[in-house]
Order: sequence, then structure tokens, then C-alpha cells
Amino acid sequence: MRPGDAARATKAKSNWYVVTLPDGDTVISSQPLLHNANGSVVNALTKKPVKSFDPAAITLLALLAKFIVLNNENVTFVKFSSNKVIDAYLPWINIFQFLFGKTFQTHIPNGPAQQLARFSACIARPSLLLATDIVVRAALCGDEDLARRMIASNPNYLLQRGNATDFSGRSYANLMPFQAALITGDDKMAEMMAPFFDRLPNGDAEMQKQVAEIFPNGIKAHEEAQKRKSETEFVPMLDELIKAINNAKSADLQAALSLQDNQSELCKALDTFRGAFTELSHGEKIFNPHYLLAAFVAHVRTFRWNDLGRIRLDLFWRQVIGFLQRFLPATYAQAFAYGLCYMADNICSCPRSFNLRHAYRFSFYPLSGPFSGLGFNFAYELGFPWEWQIAALEVVSKFVSNKNNKLPELITRRAQSAHSCIIQ
Repeated sequence: MRPGDAARATKAKSNWYVVTLPDGDTVISSQPLLHNANGSVVNALTKKPVKSFDPAAITLLALLAKFIVLNNENVTFVKFSSNKVIDAYLPWINIFQFLFGKTFQTHIPNGPAQQLARFSACIARPSLLLATDIVVRAALCGDEDLARRMIASNPNYLLQRGNATDFSGRSYANLMPFQAALITGDDKMAEMMAPFFDRLPNGDAEMQKQVAEIFPNGIKAHEEAQKRKSETEFVPMLDELIKAINNAKSADLQAALSLQDNQSELCKALDTFRGAFTELSHGEKIFNPHYLLAAFVAHVRTFRWNDLGRIRLDLFWRQVIGFLQRFLPATYAQAFAYGLCYMADNICSCPRSFNLRHAYRFSFYPLSGPFSGLGFNFAYELGFPWEWQIAALEVVSKFVSNKNNKLPELITRRAQSAHSCIIQ
């Protein structure tokens, strides 16, 4: 597949892909190609795109499924009375398993196909079959095309709760799709979903109820609480690491940059910071952008451009800024991939892709491994060289501010619209 093919393939309305991530997990995605930090392909696609079923063909599928159910021989093929044999393609078999609740024994591994079967069956019978986990994961992982397709086929997905894990490894349980957009700060995803509440009984009230469940004291009050938590919990751990970086000798700084654990106080401080921040981040349901903002403030105000200062600055950029980037939700990661400087000034709309704009062979997500790549060897730039410290802080600050303003604006606009309809 040529680089341009990936972008073109995503535009096909009915084509979906089974993607195998580096950790072995298989997911449904509208993104046909993902790369790791080394630029090599990490996904296994179906040989052909998955296409939705024509509802008129369901009866024929059911008849064929019953025929295979009655076949007691090798179910990886179908044998007719004329002794003619045709393949029973594994995705079909798995679809039939899902539809009829009958397990078929085959010699072919069917993990990805089983996932594909459930998705295909839910597209075929949206009023009867649900795949809420797929929709929640799509919302968490910035797959707007997939989330829109599933919700459009059945708006009741907005009332269902599911479980999913995002690209950073953070797991969520008992979450509705719209709430997934709220907790990740994905205003575009939330705005896409909002009109579908109009197709539900008391949809506006349900939407406001879901918002209140996530932000019981309001979105703005929660943001203020996030700022305080950053100041009281994150900044102190960051200060301890900065102290270790400033006190480190040149040899220890070079060892850390080379990912060599020489048992120095600096290496110990870096390990402590990584463990503490991972626990802090994974312990929160709602993404807190003020940790990233605080790190950029430290990046600007702490280090200087003398010879040793540059090494410290480089280490902080790669292994502090970069490490925090490993925990970004999809909407932030996609903005970094395209160039945060363009997003902060609203120069253009951010595409729903993790492929880097200026390095198409590389992708922000999925992460290549737990101890390499992003947060260890490098951090992602904002669309201009990382050395432009002051500009970087300004861009991140503006982007976070814009993100934090858009969700309240959407919720308020919807509430006012509903109130206006009631008065009329």
C-alpha cells in the first residue's frame, strides 16, 4: 500500500478494518493503516474491506447459515449433493455463530474474524444487536467515522454503557459513548453525537443528565479543580525530577538520554516520576490537560541554553514532555500529529488521523512499546522546532484553553436550544 492509499481508503463509507495492535489486541477501525515509532506496519488488515450488509440479503444469509448449522462435516467448507465444494469463509462462519448462538469448530484461528463478525452482524441488525464496547472505544480513540456510522444506525447506542481501553492503556468501564467524548475533551466527537439525541425520547434531558454524571459541579468548576490538582500533586513530583536533572553530572545526563540505567540518582528520579505519573493519570477518569501545560511551563522557565543546559533541556523534552504525551487522549494526539500550532489558531480543522503530517511513515499511536519510542527516545513537536520554547508554551496554552471552552459552549448551546423549543 502506498502512503496515499491509506488516506484514500478511509474515505470509503462502508469499509472497515480489523486492526491488530502491537499488544496483540484486535479492534475494528476506520483507519486502514497504523505505524509504530519505527515506521513499520503493525496492523493486520482483512484481505478485503468489511462492507455493510444489504438488509434485503439477511433472509438469504439466514438460509445459508441454517444450511451450515445442519452440516455436520468440516464447517470450513460446504459440500453440495453434486459433490461440488465451496469455501465457507471464516468471517461468514463467525457471523452465523453470533446470529444463531451455535459454536463451530474450525482449524483456523478466528480471533480477528470473531471481532469482525460481531461488528458485521450489528451493522446488519442494528435494531436487534448492539456492540456498545466498539462504539465506546471509537469515541475514546478518536474514530469519529466509526462512531458516527454505528450511532446513525442505532441512536440507542447513546443510552448504552460499555467498556473499552484507549491507546494509552487506560481502561474505562460502564461508560456511555457521549461520556467518552466528554472525559477526553473531544469537542468534535461530542458535537457529532449531539444531534442524535434528538432522535431519542427526552433526548436533550438525557444528554444533560450524562453531562451532570461526569461533571456534577459543572465543567468550569471541574476545570478549576483540575488546575488545583495539577499544582498540588503534579507540580511537586515534577519539581523533584527537575531538581535531579539540575544536579546531575554530564555523564549521568548522557546515560539517561541513551536509555542506559547507570543506577544514578537521575535514573532513579526518572523511574520514580514515570511510576508516580502513570498511577496519577490512570487513576483519573477525566483527562487533565494542566499536567501537560505545567510541563511546558517548566520547559520554558527552568533550563537555559548553555552547553550543559541544552542537554538537560533535551532530556526534559524527550523523557518528560514525551512521557506525558504517551497519556494524551486521541483528540490531543491527533492535533500533535497534524501540528498543534495549526490547531491552536484555528487555521484548519484537525483530520482524524494519527499519521504525522510531516512524516507520513510515522504515527503518534499506537505506542511501539513500554520502554522505547515516545517518552524515551523522543517527543512529538508542535509543528515547529522544539527549541522555540516560548512559542511552544503559547501554542499549548492556547490549544488547552480552546479545548476547555468548546465543550461548555456546546452543552450551553444545546440547553438553550431545548429551552427555546419548550417556550415556543
